[in-house]
Amino acid sequence: MARSTSEKSIDNNIYTNSTSETQCSHDEDKTNANASNELCLIELNKGSIERLNTIPTDETERNNKNETRKSTFSSTLRSYLTLIAHFSIILYTGLILCMAFARPVEFFTWHPILLSFGWIFLLNEGVLLFSEDNFIGRKLRLSHTMKRRYHWLTIALGVTLVIIGFTIVIINKNIKNKVHFKTWHGLFGLIATIFCILTALNGTSALYDVKLKNYIKPALNKLLHVISGSISLIFGGLTLVLGVYSNWFIKASGNNTFLFSIGFVTSAYVTLWTLQRPMRKILSNYRSAGIIET
Repeated sequence: MARSTSEKSIDNNIYTNSTSETQCSHDEDKTNANASNELCLIELNKGSIERLNTIPTDETERNNKNETRKSTFSSTLRSYLTLIAHFSIILYTGLILCMAFARPVEFFTWHPILLSFGWIFLLNEGVLLFSEDNFIGRKLRLSHTMKRRYHWLTIALGVTLVIIGFTIVIINKNIKNKVHFKTWHGLFGLIATIFCILTALNGTSALYDVKLKNYIKPALNKLLHVISGSISLIFGGLTLVLGVYSNWFIKASGNNTFLFSIGFVTSAYVTLWTLQRPMRKILSNYRSAGIIET
């Protein structure tokens, strides 16, 4: 029995749709396969790049070696400069003591004696104690806690001698009816002594910064201690340098140019080198965030 035209048309449509679906499915498989291949290629490229990055090149090794050499040279240089500072401290203190006891010891003589030993020796050594370039600290292998304790002890003793020496010159001027603080040496000495006392008081609170953290931030407490200490060192150093121009130094040294040069160079060098670490610390804290946040 012959099929009608409409039935044939329906069969053709069914065949066409089936063919289209098969073609679409085939195209989708091709697309998925291409996408999968592309992902594989991307992963392979990433892996190759990572492997290449992990392989050290000659240039990288050379740069690392150069950085290591620079770091070693810088550390060695700072260690030698710190050693020179120790030597300068001993030389200046010894010079003042020799000149003081080479003549009859008077009441005023104790002023340079106490100030030289208290300021140039104890205070500066107390600051240098924290330096990573201090060979004494490395030899003794002091912990940070022990460094803080020794720092506090040396500073406390140094400040005590400074106050006594400062009091002596005040009493001596009163006895001789002389005007106070009419020279830069005397004026800078006054400023240095005031900040020296403030630094000692602030240092005591910094020693217990953890217990006082509810009242003042430890970072801010330490920063204030470093700032006040730096101001004290600056004016104290200027006082020491100007001290070689004082009447006492000129008379005690016999106006000797060589002794004057030793006193000037050693006091200036000790001041500058001792100051460089706290000044770098101030700049570092100033640049970092969170120091003065409330």
